[in-house]
Amino acid sequence: MDTGSLPLISSFIIRFVSEEMSAERPVYHGTIRHIQNAEEINFNEWREAVEFMRRFVPLENIDKP
Repeated sequence: MDTGSLPLISSFIIRFVSEEMSAERPVYHGTIRHIQNAEEINFNEWREAVEFMRRFVPLENIDKP
């Protein structure tokens, strides 16, 4: 086992706020924070949160089932 390399760890806190403006499609927004450096952004679309996480973690094929 290679003890010279440490694992890359990235942790996030995601807070969602849902405002039920209509029964068909609730409106939401949120905040995402990267724990290791305390950087935080607000988002209105999930795409923005994923883009933020991609800055720290290689999220390949995240949009594919």
